[in-house]
Amino acid sequence: MFDYTPYAGLPETADEAKKQCVLANRILANEHVLDGYGHVSVRNPETGNTFFQARVVAPEFVTYDDMLEVDLQANIVTKTDFRAYGERVIHAAVLKARQDVFAVFHGHPHEVVAFSTTGMPFRSLGQFCGMFWNPLPVFDAYRSGSGMLLSTPEDGAELARALGDAYGIVMRGHGFTMTGNSVQQMVMNSIFLRDNTKMQLMLLPAPSAEIRYLSEEEGRGTEKTQYSDISLGRCWKYWVARAKKAMPDLGDF
Repeated sequence: MFDYTPYAGLPETADEAKKQCVLANRILANEHVLDGYGHVSVRNPETGNTFFQARVVAPEFVTYDDMLEVDLQANIVTKTDFRAYGERVIHAAVLKARQDVFAVFHGHPHEVVAFSTTGMPFRSLGQFCGMFWNPLPVFDAYRSGSGMLLSTPEDGAELARALGDAYGIVMRGHGFTMTGNSVQQMVMNSIFLRDNTKMQLMLLPAPSAEIRYLSEEEGRGTEKTQYSDISLGRCWKYWVARAKKAMPDLGDF
């Protein structure tokens, strides 16, 4: 019989947080939300004011030994010669501004990048992605000469301000940043935003006025369902199983 218990839940130790960070990287790579670029972070439950993130490596190949500890000023705490992601400033700023957030994603799915240039809202079309009933904010405050990368603490703070209390923020021509109050929720939010965007792209020929998005009542109701232990646990175990099948090195991780 299928076990609907959510995988692990919130980690209680740094070791568990690192393992969930590895799984999140692998799952999002396997589901084609992350490619050779992008990254995730998981708050350290033992400190609350540091987080774990892989060194510079493609998400599909992240291992436990790649984990670095970073503080909320984006300083590397781990003594290492490994190179850290420049855009760790995004994760540091969001985790500093949002104590409700436990995990952060940043990546560049082509569907989201394409739709970010249309000016249309990122908003729920289907029941499974009801958490986006309120259109996500769009970031478009890139520094001149930055190459549309956010690499300074000021860049990270600007994005965190634009994010506000939303689940995520789309970055025009770049990708998106997503949050979750658990690793499992962050993974669900990231996959389902990409999938909702795929559906929105199918509707581009249709006038915006003819598109019937989920209402606030519908969205809040489906959001509650999707974040329940049964639904979140079911999806998480599905994604973990798919990742382990595609990536045998995960073994019994």
